[in-house]
Amino acid sequence: MSETRARILPNDMEAEQSLLGCLFISQDACADTFPTVTAEDFYATAHKKIYQAMLDNYLKDIAVDYITVSKVLEQKGELEEVGGMGYITDLTNFVPSAANYKYYVDIIRNDSILRKVIEASQKTINDAFEVSDASVVLASAEKRVFDISQIRRTNSLEHIRKGVTEAIDLMEKISIDPNSNAGVKTGFPTLDKITNGFKPGELIIIAARPGIGKTTLAVNFAINSALKYNKSVAMFDLEMSSLQVAQRFICSTGRIPMDMVKGGTKDNTAWASLFETKKILENSNIYIDDTTTITPAEILSKCRRLKAQHGLDMVIIDYLQLMKAEKASKDGNRQQEVADLTRSIKLAARELGVPILLLSQLNRESEKRADKTPQLSDLRESGSIEQDADIVMFIADIAGENVKDDNDDALDYSLVIAKHRNGMRGTIPIKWKSEFTQFYEPGKDHLYTKNTSKVQKDEVLTAASDTDIDDAFKD
Repeated sequence: MSETRARILPNDMEAEQSLLGCLFISQDACADTFPTVTAEDFYATAHKKIYQAMLDNYLKDIAVDYITVSKVLEQKGELEEVGGMGYITDLTNFVPSAANYKYYVDIIRNDSILRKVIEASQKTINDAFEVSDASVVLASAEKRVFDISQIRRTNSLEHIRKGVTEAIDLMEKISIDPNSNAGVKTGFPTLDKITNGFKPGELIIIAARPGIGKTTLAVNFAINSALKYNKSVAMFDLEMSSLQVAQRFICSTGRIPMDMVKGGTKDNTAWASLFETKKILENSNIYIDDTTTITPAEILSKCRRLKAQHGLDMVIIDYLQLMKAEKASKDGNRQQEVADLTRSIKLAARELGVPILLLSQLNRESEKRADKTPQLSDLRESGSIEQDADIVMFIADIAGENVKDDNDDALDYSLVIAKHRNGMRGTIPIKWKSEFTQFYEPGKDHLYTKNTSKVQKDEVLTAASDTDIDDAFKD
C-alpha cells in the first residue's frame, strides 16, 4: 500500500516577508501594491494579518510604520499572534532596499493564483462525485477558472493622449472605409445605419408585451446576419422547442406560410421550396439550444466551446424572465436575481467579444396609458435591465389593433429605440407579415429569402438614406 504524501500549497515565505519589509520603508511600494494585492494573497496567517493592518492604515491615510501597524494589531488582539513587535521590526532585515518590491508582488500573486486553481480543482472533484449532471459540473468548473483568470486582468490609469489617438485613428479609418468598424448587421437598413451593426461586448435588449413578436424579430435578425453576412449565430430559446424555432426559421427564410409548415402540403412546388430552404439553413452557421432551465454560466460555457470550434459572432437569448439565476435570492427577491442575470450576461458579452441580444417582457403599464408607446420603466422586474443594456429596443403595436389580426396583409408596427448608449434614439416603422413570420422595414427589399443573392458589403450603408433616418429620429 503506497503512502500518500502531504503536499504543501505553493508559497514563498521569503517573498512575503520581503514585500512586507518594503511596504514599511517605501511609500511608492505602498501606492503600487495595495490596489493589486489582498491579504488573502499571502499564505502565512501572520502575514495576512500584518498586511491587512497596513492596508487599513493606508486607506485611512495613516502612515504605514512599525508603531501604527503594531497599534492596529494590538487593538484587534492579534499582535502576539503575528510574533509580537520584535517580528514586525525584523521584517525590514529581509530587504536591503525596496527596489525589488514589484518582483515580490509577482511571486506572491502567482502563488496565490496557483492556490486558487488547486482549491477550484478540489471543488470540481467534489462536484464530480456528488453532482450527477456532467454539464452542471463542467459549467461550474469553467466559471471557477474564469473567475480566477479575471484576477490577473488589472488596468492602471493612463494619460488621455492614448485614448484620443486611438479614437482619431478609428475615425480616420471609418472615413476611408465605413464598414471597417461595422458590427453584426441585422438586415434592417435604418437600424443598421444608426448602429453600424451590433458591436462586440454590447448587450441589446429587445422587449415587448407577450405575443407582439420578440422571437420573430430575433429570428429575422439571426437569418439576415447568418445568411446575408455569413455570421455565426447562437440562439438559446427557453420558451419554445428547437422544432418550433426551426419552423419559424423555415417560414421566414423561404417565405413559406406557417400553416404549410405545421400542417403539411401535397403541392410539389411547395415541397421543392421547402427542400431548397432546408438546404440553405443546413449550410448556415445558426445554432439552437432549447434548454428550458439554463443559467448565464451555462450559456457562457456553451458559447466558449462554440466559438472555439466554429466561431461565434452573435448570441440571442429568448427570454430573460425564464432564465435561472446562478444563486436563488435568499429572501425571494426576484428583482435582485434579474439584476444578477443581466450583469452576468453583460460580462459574458464582454468576455466572448460578441453582441448578446436578450429578449425581455414588458409589464402592463404601457397598455394602461393613452400613449401606448413603451417606456424604459415598463421593463419587467428590474431597473438593472435598463442600466446594463447598451441598446434597448421595443416592438410597439402603438395603434393597439394589430396583435390578433389574422389578415395576411402586412401590419404596421414600430421599432422604438429607447436607449442607445453610443448613438441616436427614435422610432423606426416596421411591418409584420404574419403569414411568413417576418418583420421588415416598409419599402426596403432587404430581408433574406431563398431568392435573395448575397449583398455587397456596403449595401446596408446605402440602403437607408440620411433623409430616412432624419425622418425616423426626429424628436
